[in-house]
Amino acid sequence: SSGINAEYGAVREYLCLRAYLDTHQAYNDWCSHSANRPSTPTNFDKEGGSNVTFSEQVAEEEKKKLHELSLQRWEQQLIVQTQLTRDKMLNVLLFIDGGWMKDEVDTGDRDRAEQLESLRRVCIPATTFLLVNVLTESGQDAGVVELADYLASEQYQLYTLFTKEELRRFLAKVYESSIRCGCDPLGFNEQQQ
Repeated sequence: SSGINAEYGAVREYLCLRAYLDTHQAYNDWCSHSANRPSTPTNFDKEGGSNVTFSEQVAEEEKKKLHELSLQRWEQQLIVQTQLTRDKMLNVLLFIDGGWMKDEVDTGDRDRAEQLESLRRVCIPATTFLLVNVLTESGQDAGVVELADYLASEQYQLYTLFTKEELRRFLAKVYESSIRCGCDPLGFNEQQQ
């Protein structure tokens, strides 16, 4: 039974670490895609003069159409990448069966428990702030407000992993997002009150 618990713990730890690495890979991919927005083409006809030939006008219109298509594809991919990154980060924050890097069974190893708790105290707030950044930069302020519900949840008890300063910073971000998405600071839609 002890050997099975140790094997299960090792597999679970691997899955936790894999989920965390996947989160960072998704975040890096999101950053890369976000930073590579198609640039606006330069206009041939900057002053609206009559020196532009018909073929230059057609070429300019075609260039603009191609840019619009490229921009639409980029925006659609950004939406997909944002959702993927959000899902990977929530997978870490809301990891099944007790939480990320948390042993389900008490092994009695106090050093290990302290090391895992230290990892959780560093990685969970860091992941939370990365997710806030992704959601804010993507204009998904309602997602930031929703994230506050997860942090406050007694089921996950993520709030216990944050320092008071980290909680203040997080709540300031929630407040800013709630204002941008038309909610009161508690996340309720102001128009419904």
